[in-house]
Amino acid sequence: MLFERFLNPERISMPDFDIDFCTEKRDSVIEYVSSKYGSEAVSQIVTFGTMAARAVVKDVTRES
Repeated sequence: MLFERFLNPERISMPDFDIDFCTEKRDSVIEYVSSKYGSEAVSQIVTFGTMAARAVVKDVTRES
């Protein structure tokens, strides 16, 4: 993480940041953060991408 984002005195608003959590305890983390900071200060964002056919074949056939 680049800390210049946080230390920049010309920045008007506070920067946002994200952290990835395991799906096993994810709900507990969201519940805790929502209760501590308020539900209006917490959001969930989902992202997804597409893969080209060649990349899919390569990914599927890759050894684990």
